[in-house]
Amino acid sequence: MTPVLEAIDVAVGWEKRTVLGGVRLAVQQGERIALVGENGSGKTTLLRALAGLDAPLAGTIRWAGGTLPRGPGRVRTLGVLFQSELPSRFSVRELVTLGLGLDGPPSAAARRQVQEVLDWAELASLAERRCQSLSGGEAQRTVLARSLVAGPRLLLLDEPTNHLDPARQAALLGWLERLRNSIAIVLATHDLGLAVSCDRVALLHGGRMVTIGTPAEVLTAENLLATMGVRVRRLDDPDGGPPLLRVLATPERGAAA
Repeated sequence: MTPVLEAIDVAVGWEKRTVLGGVRLAVQQGERIALVGENGSGKTTLLRALAGLDAPLAGTIRWAGGTLPRGPGRVRTLGVLFQSELPSRFSVRELVTLGLGLDGPPSAAARRQVQEVLDWAELASLAERRCQSLSGGEAQRTVLARSLVAGPRLLLLDEPTNHLDPARQAALLGWLERLRNSIAIVLATHDLGLAVSCDRVALLHGGRMVTIGTPAEVLTAENLLATMGVRVRRLDDPDGGPPLLRVLATPERGAAA
């Protein structure tokens, strides 16, 4: 089966300076992959290249075996959510409608499509509000709805749980679970609880992808201490769900043992 997204020996960075190199990644339909690493490890920079926003410094990126389409075909191929997006003057409904990539006013069918995703994201009551007036969590759900409204095959998320309270984080996990097996998702996150819910985890450190595999294989206490400087204790769920990675206090460097 042709991967929804494929990166072959990709290097990314700024002003010809490589931040992350030698990336090899193949994402299958319905698969969920987390990019995990400390600040500056290249997670967002890689996502921008995978979204077709920045050209890689080296290597090849393929979307469904080819180049990324333009216009409406692009939003049907992939949706993106980046945490650095500034508040918009559009209303919630208008911003979500932009996610359809239309060249003119929306048809009745397109308006129904927008309303369905507003209902799904629990945004219907906020539809006419200006995005500038939204809370962080409401804004996060709005751009998520915009990224999903065209029904893309691939979703790229940058720190999707940022600005969300525990209830909304749980809701987001529920929404992502509903998308499982239908939309491929690649997400960059510091949230280890979100990472363990993914099918695979790619651990980034020292300018390269150190390892990629199942959460149990990658998110070990040894790996997280070596690459992110964090100590964790794994607590298994007696009901068979994803394990909990409890973050422990780490002594400051130079402190007495």
